[in-house]
Amino acid sequence: MRLPRKPNRLTIAFRADGGENIGLGHIMRCLSLAKEFRREGHKVVFLSKLTEGIERVRSENFEVTRLPSVEFETEGFFYEISSPLSEEVTEMNAFFKKNVIDILIVDTYNVSRNFFVGIKPYVSKLVYIDDNNNESFPVDILINGNITAESLGYNKHNGNQLFLLGPQYNMIRDEFRHMPLRTIREKVSEVMITTGGSDPNNLTSKIIEIILQQEEFRHLRFNVLVGSGFTHYVSLIEMSVQYDNVFLYANSAITERVRDITYSPVSAIMLRSDLAISAGGSTLYEFAASGTPVAAFIMADNQEFLVDTLQTLGYLKSLGWYDNLESRQTIEILLGMMNDFKGRKELSHKGQSLVDGKGTERIVQRIIESLQVN
Repeated sequence: MRLPRKPNRLTIAFRADGGENIGLGHIMRCLSLAKEFRREGHKVVFLSKLTEGIERVRSENFEVTRLPSVEFETEGFFYEISSPLSEEVTEMNAFFKKNVIDILIVDTYNVSRNFFVGIKPYVSKLVYIDDNNNESFPVDILINGNITAESLGYNKHNGNQLFLLGPQYNMIRDEFRHMPLRTIREKVSEVMITTGGSDPNNLTSKIIEIILQQEEFRHLRFNVLVGSGFTHYVSLIEMSVQYDNVFLYANSAITERVRDITYSPVSAIMLRSDLAISAGGSTLYEFAASGTPVAAFIMADNQEFLVDTLQTLGYLKSLGWYDNLESRQTIEILLGMMNDFKGRKELSHKGQSLVDGKGTERIVQRIIESLQVN
């Protein structure tokens, strides 16, 4: 087993994936944390499987080692322990034998107790970023930056395990760290639509079609975010040509620069939009930080508790599951938000009080402190 070493410059490894089937949420929050470690002068490397996530990490000038991924690339990844994790442990340990790693940060649902037991001897500090508390894992530090974290009932695997729980440890991206206090306009004129980094079911086009069937929405401008993992962006381009109030934006290149898509920071799109329609997930914290009132729909089981909790606590309006968006209830909720100036102001102000953008700073500080204690 490697003993902890305490140089000024540490080496931190991240294990995370991102792609069409799983989106880029794990990659993006790891990048936020990785940048904070880099700002503090430490070396950061990534271990990853899927091409989309690897390209995103490399675009931020981080070193990436690709792990074997034939099964995931061809069949998709469905957040279940169906892959040979023992093989992954073998591949990772081969990397660790050649590279001294002080801190390993794992952000994937595809883990098991034996997975962590297998890699722990090769790293000084083992960290897991969790969302669900499905099992108690033998890691040194567990991070859950969600508003739901405290209510999940985490129990320590051992007495020395450190929990970093709640929005104060939310790994929001850099561009949302110093957001201005939001001023809400009385009249809604622009609406943002996003399904996240990927949209395998072309849900974005369906949402636009549903909304534009309603006379009440046809005068609005729609700012549509096209994620880097979108495979149906051509149909969105066709819609933007067909409708003069549909505008496409992206914050990173799709496969190449597309003339009909404007490249812009996501925060700028959020700040210009009076209202947003969004999938559940980490993007909801970005809307909160920007003070943009949001109506959220659920695309996966792990989003349901988050969306329901944020609605119960008054941070957003829930549209329910994505396959229910064609119901009249969706239109009524959106119309209700458009016509409720006071309600939108309350959502905005409450959201900006939830996330202060300093979560990554706190996490890095606590992890470094834990090394020094040991």
